[in-house]
Amino acid sequence: MKSRHLRAALRRFARAARVFASLEAACSTGTSWRRRSGGADAVLSAFGPTTLRRTHLRRDFGRTLVQAMRSSGVDRLIHVSTAFLFGEGGLVFALMSNTLFRNVTKDHSDGEQEMRQPDLAWTMLRPPRLLDGPATGKARVLAGHLPKGAFTISRADVASFMLQEAESPRYVRQVVGLSN
Repeated sequence: MKSRHLRAALRRFARAARVFASLEAACSTGTSWRRRSGGADAVLSAFGPTTLRRTHLRRDFGRTLVQAMRSSGVDRLIHVSTAFLFGEGGLVFALMSNTLFRNVTKDHSDGEQEMRQPDLAWTMLRPPRLLDGPATGKARVLAGHLPKGAFTISRADVASFMLQEAESPRYVRQVVGLSN
């Protein structure tokens, strides 16, 4: 595997440290983040508050992130969103995205809207349920749709895909479904 130097803004350092062997943690936002991100090739984002209540945190994060990227001169963004936004996946997905997860789905949609700017080389990842566990190396990827029979994917497989996409962009300005 290629050697990488990463700078990360983390909410849960211990979990991320298991995925990446070497991390330089910069737990910050706004102006401090802009100073640290100068010279970066890409921003890899998995921001996701853990609340089912109505919130605008993802939307506000998206707006702030885009401003920070523009002021830092970084134009590549790879962001993890949710498979609920595909509007496919069967009855269970429809019920969950329109009932229990309706606020989460709306906030993800608003966040994506903020980040999908024409001057940015964005890629939105929409995985189904994320699981802890090792990378399998068998992630299925489909542009514009959730792969058939997609129910779960490991966080490590999502992280691996993000790094691969940052190094060799194939899905610029596209929404991508991922699953194991």
